[in-house]
Amino acid sequence: MGIYTSVVRWQKRREGSGRGDDPFASARGGGLTEPEGTGTGPPRASGLDQRLDEAVEQCHAGQGGSALVSAENGILAHLDRFADDEPFTIDMARALSRHAEVLHRFGDPDLAVAAADLALRTFMNRRDEINRTANAKRIHVPAFVRAGLIAADIHERFGRHSIAASAKRLAMEAAPASPGVEFERPVPLLADMTVALALDRVPPPAGTGPAPAVLGEIKSSVTAPATDCSLIASSQRCMDEDAMVIAEIFAKCAEVTLEDDPAAGLRLGLESHVVYARQSERQTPEMRYNMGEHGPTWARTLVLCSQTCERHQLRDLALDLASWMGGVVNALVPFAFIDDEVRSVMRTCLTWHVELLTEAGESQGAAEAAQVLQTIEGLG
Repeated sequence: MGIYTSVVRWQKRREGSGRGDDPFASARGGGLTEPEGTGTGPPRASGLDQRLDEAVEQCHAGQGGSALVSAENGILAHLDRFADDEPFTIDMARALSRHAEVLHRFGDPDLAVAAADLALRTFMNRRDEINRTANAKRIHVPAFVRAGLIAADIHERFGRHSIAASAKRLAMEAAPASPGVEFERPVPLLADMTVALALDRVPPPAGTGPAPAVLGEIKSSVTAPATDCSLIASSQRCMDEDAMVIAEIFAKCAEVTLEDDPAAGLRLGLESHVVYARQSERQTPEMRYNMGEHGPTWARTLVLCSQTCERHQLRDLALDLASWMGGVVNALVPFAFIDDEVRSVMRTCLTWHVELLTEAGESQGAAEAAQVLQTIEGLG
């Protein structure tokens, strides 16, 4: 059954709470103040925060595929602690700021700004808790400033000037309490490419692409206005039972788009990767028992995206995606003995991995990939 003719059940989203020109207006009445003293040492990371800290480190290293997956898993672990109507805590606000930092560089700008906006609102609503002690300010004010700067940057680039001005003002008012706050600039190729825009760029069908009418239905179901703040993670675009379908749709759209529109194709490819990786980490039945069905599409998406990154001088991201590709290829080995298509995908991936690792000067990794490729070639 074609993935574009099936009826997919979609997630029922929460009502957005930030419509209008100024989503921060209700949070006014005093900001975050300068600390009375200075704490020593970096803030301690809780078990939940460690995944987000790892995501930020990967982000700084240019490992966007890994950073997005780590951030996704980290923020969803935080969200799991809250009931639908339960107010967020200041720790959740800090987590949202870290999540937004990763998304700002590599992810969908709509998700990034929604996370940053939610972080700002939560910090402002919890400002009495933050202002109570110098240690709380030391921990949370930098995250507040960073979220404000990220929100201002994205809103400004997308023409929401009044919202951008409000976010920047909040950040600047708190900045003296935490000087020198910085964040990574977005990857130029991806900076202004949302999933909504990328879906609009998918070409008309030519045998493998989705029909425009179906794409329009998909777009309305898996995206939301950034100012609604109803989506902050890729996995929230659909219900868990539909995740593999959505991952495949994004993958197929990326495949037919990458050559003519690398920015749109790469955006859709990264979204597909995050959803696949999330389901793999959760060890869902579809990934545990149907890897032979889903793995080739995931691997093909990763190799195409890695090649695109290399062509656009994004070597760190190309290597990171190729590393994920290698992991998927390893998981496909048992299927290579019985499935010609799996062997073909594996050959394509391994050939690229050898080429990329050789070009990057990683001779040992290239030799290992070449050895696996030789084994696959021997299967026929």
